[in-house]
Amino acid sequence: MLLNEVEQLLHFGTWQYEIGTQTLQWSDGLYQMLGYTPGEFCLSIKRVLDLIHPDDRATSLAQMYVSIQNGTPFNTLKRYVHKNGQIIHVKSIGKIKYNDNGKPIAIIGVLQNITENEQLKSLLNESNELAQIGSFEVDVVNNKVYWSPITKQIREVPPDYEPDLLTGISYFNGEKNQSVIAQRVYNCIEKGTPWDEELEIITHKGNPKWVRTIGRGEFKDGKCVRVYGSFQDIDKRKRIEIELLKLYEERNTILESIGDGFFAVNTKWEVTYWNRMAEQLLQVKKENIIGKGLWTVFENYQHSDSWKYYHQAMAEKVSFHFKDFYHELQKWFDISVYPTPIGLSVYFRNITQEKIAEQAIVESNERYDLLAKATNDCIWDWDLKKNTVTRPGKILEQLLGYEPLKPEEVDPFWATHVHPDDWKRISDDRAELYKNPNANFWEDEYRFIKPDATYAIIYDRGYIIRDKNGKAIRIIGASRDVTHEKQHTNEIKRIQRNLHALINATDDFIWSVDVHLNLITANSAFVNYIEIISGAPINEGEYILKSAFNENELQKWEMYYHRALMGESFSFEDSFADFKGNINHNIVTLNPIKSSNGEITGVACYAKNITEVKKVGIQLQLLNDDLKKQTLALAASNAELEQFAYVASHDLQEPLRMVTSFLTQLEKKYSKQLDEQAKIYIHFAVDGATRMRQIILDLLAYSRVGRIHEKAENVAIKDVVEEIKLLYQQQIQQKQATIQYNNLPQLFLPKAPVRQVFLNLIQNALKYSKINQPPIIQINATKQNNEWQFSVQDNGIGIDEEYFQQIFVIFQRLHTKDEYGGSGIGLAITKKIIENFGGKIWITSQPDVGSTFYFTFPNSVNEY
Repeated sequence: MLLNEVEQLLHFGTWQYEIGTQTLQWSDGLYQMLGYTPGEFCLSIKRVLDLIHPDDRATSLAQMYVSIQNGTPFNTLKRYVHKNGQIIHVKSIGKIKYNDNGKPIAIIGVLQNITENEQLKSLLNESNELAQIGSFEVDVVNNKVYWSPITKQIREVPPDYEPDLLTGISYFNGEKNQSVIAQRVYNCIEKGTPWDEELEIITHKGNPKWVRTIGRGEFKDGKCVRVYGSFQDIDKRKRIEIELLKLYEERNTILESIGDGFFAVNTKWEVTYWNRMAEQLLQVKKENIIGKGLWTVFENYQHSDSWKYYHQAMAEKVSFHFKDFYHELQKWFDISVYPTPIGLSVYFRNITQEKIAEQAIVESNERYDLLAKATNDCIWDWDLKKNTVTRPGKILEQLLGYEPLKPEEVDPFWATHVHPDDWKRISDDRAELYKNPNANFWEDEYRFIKPDATYAIIYDRGYIIRDKNGKAIRIIGASRDVTHEKQHTNEIKRIQRNLHALINATDDFIWSVDVHLNLITANSAFVNYIEIISGAPINEGEYILKSAFNENELQKWEMYYHRALMGESFSFEDSFADFKGNINHNIVTLNPIKSSNGEITGVACYAKNITEVKKVGIQLQLLNDDLKKQTLALAASNAELEQFAYVASHDLQEPLRMVTSFLTQLEKKYSKQLDEQAKIYIHFAVDGATRMRQIILDLLAYSRVGRIHEKAENVAIKDVVEEIKLLYQQQIQQKQATIQYNNLPQLFLPKAPVRQVFLNLIQNALKYSKINQPPIIQINATKQNNEWQFSVQDNGIGIDEEYFQQIFVIFQRLHTKDEYGGSGIGLAITKKIIENFGGKIWITSQPDVGSTFYFTFPNSVNEY
């Protein structure tokens, strides 16, 4: 009974094989080891071989025969198949039993279940391989060195490589690393001092790599006989640490340069960071608080809002933003506290001035409320074990246009909506961070597709929380849509580039100063001028009134600047000599620069060189004087011409009337005595005189276009057309003509010339109509900016394109007087009237189809 309990306790069983009878005996422990009850099956060599793993049967049988023949004991490892099908690893130990004559009569042995040990050993090997941990040994006595396969893999040597101590040390990178490892090995051998170092090596293939080497010594009789240890690849982790160290240094630089106070505490409330602004705002020097308890230094604030929110943030791992009054300092602070994996980070700023008046408090609260509603920042809590994401505040998916998601839906949703290139990078980076137990912060920027197929740019950051084994179990962070910020930043840069190019694209002077008369900015023309005049360049932030200028100039410009700083915008003319001694004239304009709340923060200045303008101005004045004289002479000449035209037309018409009158009387009195030929001659003479009189009248009308001034009035074009229809009613009825129009406007123009234009064009359409086809005249109007475009379309005889310009020339006719009457001056008058209004006239026409006259009138003029 005791033996069975011992077998079960130690996981072994015994057996005996009688060589003579070929019988086999098993202990109960052996049956139980393989999952059977004692006596459950009949023991035999064949049955036992069936229980051995197929790959180990031949070896086991051969070992037994060798032991019988040679009489040697055996100690081997083999595998058995458990009743439930599992593989059992066993250690088999046996020996030969002899009779008094030395003849082998039996074999006895022990089988021990070492499955758990083998699994642990396999797990250890896998863990070492995953962690890239190899081993080494140095046989100090025999001067032999052993490297495990993983160590060889780390050092990038072939599997059959035979190392030695000197070569192993020489592969450490640089004299410093070689000296350190050589000293550690020496101290271990001579003094028994173990080592644990992180050093850089150069692999057999020439690649630099960081490793962690741990060594111990084994001593016998006071002397070291063996040095052994581990060799681990820590290259990725070490390089990340180096990069993080740089980031920490950059972070410290930033934290020391920001205008806010900042400090950090660990979970014991010991202050671990205290920046420059924290010293100024809280009046506690860095050396007096680093490493000390926060509430030891600020023990009088243990009942403040700061104490309450800090403890709540530490306990609940949530961020808080609040305001608190520090009574000993008599200051109000705006405070933001953020939990970190190692404690708290606190940002604060002095808002005492904002709290002076109640109105300031209300406005501040309103701004804060609006900011909280407008912000795109969203807090999230990611449980990595459950792969669920909880959003306690605003939900980023909603801000991007999607419906809210369940906690378990967030990660898969983002995997399909983050840009594929970005998602791969993010996933790879996070996977590496999870593996590194020293990595606690993650941030990234990526593209996220919205329902409208555009991409938003998201800035994400988070703190990694790990369990006691260093495994990442949770991330708490915040996401923010920075699309508009990116666009705004790019736009600011674009504006700055354009502004810089703009102010430097001119030779005029452009500059600005602040309220202390220090230069804010200036274009290159101004900077070069100041350098030439003063002998030294001027930089932004320097006092603008250089001592190199004379006292009068300094006083004058100081007065100008202070006028502008008092809120006055003004211009003045100033003269100065350039470096060549030439006098330059400038128009200088000064304008106060105001902030959004109306506060004057500086002066914007612009000086335009008008030297050439001054010269041209003198010449222009002389030309103006000459022009005035010519204008007076031209006015007198026009008056004389108008008088001459009237007198000439009257004097020319009088003899024509006499010729016509006498010829008519001659025909009446002597008609019986005159033959037909004489009557024809008289008819030709009267007709010629009549046409000559009409030409004179037309010339007089043409000369008066634009010279008779009329006041503008509201003219309804519809009424003008109706008057013309009434005037030509008889001709319209005779030709069965139709005059159509739609939506004609009302203009503010002198009525007479407007009526003359429409009368001439309608008369023209009636005159040049087709025989036996009633004329159709269509009048339309369209609005174009500050003018109207009219068209008068007919279905008459049309005109060839080659005559489109000729018809507007005075006395230019395309037909004989027998075909169509008239003097050929109507369209010339029409063109002159339209052009005097600032408009234009043109024609489109096709023979036998008709013509369309287009012309434009302004909306209004004051006088014609």
